[in-house]
Amino acid sequence: MELLAPAGTMENFMAALEAGADAIYLGGKVFNARSHAGNFDYDELREALRLAHILQVGIYVTVNILVGDRESKALAEHLRELERIGVDGIIVQDLGVARIARQVAPTLELHGSTQMTATNLETVQFLERLGFTRVVLSRELSLDEIRHICEHAKAEIEVFIHGALCISYSGQCLMSSFIGGRSGNRGSCAQPCRLPYQLVTLDGEQITHDKETYIMSPKDLNYSAYMKELIEAGVASFKVEGRMKKVSYVHEVIGTYRTIIDRSGQATEADFTRLEEGFNRGFSTAYLENNGSKSMMTISAPNHLGKYLGEGQVKGRMLVLRTKEAVAEGDLLKVIAHTGDVHYITVTADMTFDRNIYRIPLAETISAGKVYRASQGGYTKQRGLKDFTRKYKSYMFLHGEEGSTVSLTMMLDSGQTVTVTDEYVLQMANHKPTSVEKITEQLGRLGNTLFDLDHVTVPEGSFMWPSSVLNSLRRHAVEAMEEFLIEQYVASWEARKANLPTGMELLGDMTKTVGQVLGFTQAHALESNTKQLEILVDSLEGLQQAVMTPVDRIVFGDPLHRIPVAYPVYEEVVQICREANKEIIFSTPRVIKDNESTTFRDMVNHMVEANPDGIRVHFLGALEVLHQLGYTGVVEGDTGLQTFNSHTLGILNDLGFSTVNVSLEATLHQMNTMASKNIMPIGAIVQGRVELMISEYCPISSFAGTGYKRGCPLVCTKQDYALQDRKGELFPIYTDPFCRTHIMNSRELDMKSYIDDLRRSGLQRLVIDGRQRSPKWIANEVSMYHQLLEGTVKAPSKEGATHITRGHFFKGILGES
Repeated sequence: MELLAPAGTMENFMAALEAGADAIYLGGKVFNARSHAGNFDYDELREALRLAHILQVGIYVTVNILVGDRESKALAEHLRELERIGVDGIIVQDLGVARIARQVAPTLELHGSTQMTATNLETVQFLERLGFTRVVLSRELSLDEIRHICEHAKAEIEVFIHGALCISYSGQCLMSSFIGGRSGNRGSCAQPCRLPYQLVTLDGEQITHDKETYIMSPKDLNYSAYMKELIEAGVASFKVEGRMKKVSYVHEVIGTYRTIIDRSGQATEADFTRLEEGFNRGFSTAYLENNGSKSMMTISAPNHLGKYLGEGQVKGRMLVLRTKEAVAEGDLLKVIAHTGDVHYITVTADMTFDRNIYRIPLAETISAGKVYRASQGGYTKQRGLKDFTRKYKSYMFLHGEEGSTVSLTMMLDSGQTVTVTDEYVLQMANHKPTSVEKITEQLGRLGNTLFDLDHVTVPEGSFMWPSSVLNSLRRHAVEAMEEFLIEQYVASWEARKANLPTGMELLGDMTKTVGQVLGFTQAHALESNTKQLEILVDSLEGLQQAVMTPVDRIVFGDPLHRIPVAYPVYEEVVQICREANKEIIFSTPRVIKDNESTTFRDMVNHMVEANPDGIRVHFLGALEVLHQLGYTGVVEGDTGLQTFNSHTLGILNDLGFSTVNVSLEATLHQMNTMASKNIMPIGAIVQGRVELMISEYCPISSFAGTGYKRGCPLVCTKQDYALQDRKGELFPIYTDPFCRTHIMNSRELDMKSYIDDLRRSGLQRLVIDGRQRSPKWIANEVSMYHQLLEGTVKAPSKEGATHITRGHFFKGILGES
């Protein structure tokens, strides 16, 4: 059982050590998902590893971003260096990164990042097959779902217990990327979800009140009250978010959870207060209790709240606050007025106090409201770690007889012992022997080490112990003990690894083996210069229109409507397409949780029985389900797999995929690079509204319904809704049969003007997303692309087009075109 702390700087790293972390995760200067944190160069990383391993603390380095082919060489060198300096594991999102790691740094443990969207047991088990020894679960799982996975997984399970919460499933969010060009999958998320939005109908009616502005900004996770249950569930690692937080946050939050874990998960009110003052936007247990309601949202203010003190009344230029909490000069108070306005007040010496009532002078008139202490006077400074206290208690024993060389034994409270010698020949003192106090003073100069001296034992006799000899013995004893402790840590780590899933082979060999076991049929029949036109639809009405168009392939499923597809429809869809001589592929949902496993298996089983030309998946666990159902047909990959480089493409090929839609964040240049490897045919979405987010939270039920997902009257089936930002842009909202929210881009992806580039590209499938579109729209778009590919019509002008986007086809997240 491990308490895992964040560290964005060396100062934060020391705070995490100080506070009692069992392991620390941090990023290098490159290839990590917190590019705006300070991060660690290799020298800092070596020093961090030395200190951590002396204290038996693990270090995991984040390599949790999507990586382009052009970065492969630099990535390989980075991974080799991480292996050389002895990091304990790497946290990865990109399967291509995992493959390169196995090829160039095979001893590094692979931990699956939360960016891999591991939401079910099948995905965890599939990652086990590929050699991952730990998986970080998605933060959307309930306690029962976490427990179920822990009970059946071989890999260690890591769970976020505290800190900021993404409103979208991690690894599936494109909002920051498409709106502002800063990708969360590259560590540069601009957090557009924390900006103001209104819920509106597509008819123009505003649903939310004017002060309900931050409806997509979630409160922070706080699982402190559930630590006992999570420990009993079998969670191996308890992770705290916060690599970009202050030192005080790291020290306070890690210290609090250390105390809670040491009490076997029992939390107190005092613990909660400490966590409040570390940092909070308000706290929530989010989905741990199957909650997706507006109670988990900040709504009025998306930043740090602090400790709630009470209701404040305003009388003239005076804030009157009744509270049992102590308020002191220098405290920064935050007042959230009933009007929704936010005010900050620094408490001055003019404040008066009488019987739990504080009267605090105001510089300007404000409105009454809830009062929070955002920070205490001197609070941050008090958390500066001047004197490191997490040290070993040590005992030193000097040895020697007159005329012989001397030695020093150093022993720790926990029993570890080392002995060092010196060439000095011990002599009797001519005049004044060295006192025990002097010896203790010299040996106790442990300064900037991780040891404190508790007691010294000195041989009896009037001996002369030169300071230089004592200093030398002390230095060498400390060095020997540090080396001993590091070796002890490495040995215990290796013993631990022996009980984890195997998979240290090259990931290429591993995936080929797994692919052979799965036994899917691979269809790589397309010529490189062939272009197939494909459309994705999610209704029978859309399908019936699509079969009348010149489209080559139809993909049916992954619906953006709340009402589930009736299972007999799958057979009807296949029949319609076969009669029209159209290739038909079924698409499975992007996200499935364990409590939906039975429904998902029934759905997939009916897809299999309908005998389509192939089945398309968004997550690796779906392969496990297909295999268990005995399916051996064609399997295709969709954008949820985040195929961003040829290394990932190679893994998917080894696993038995026949084709894949590449990441929506890849440029056309990157697509051509992937295609040039001739690994498998690839496709890309070229037309339609891009899905920016998939979320367990539902703004529609929260503000247009009852406020809760449970018992929701399905208002989403009666009206179309959207998010409206400050610029008036509308982002359509859809819900799927599993009651998840899908937020679409306000601007349509449209690549018709660049048909010549697409025709010359290595793409073999051009995909139109026709979900939730009218039959007329489907007919027009397919017809237009068909004519463009045939050369019978001229491409629209590249200039002057309004309210459309070219996505990342020419401006990527790597800064390339």
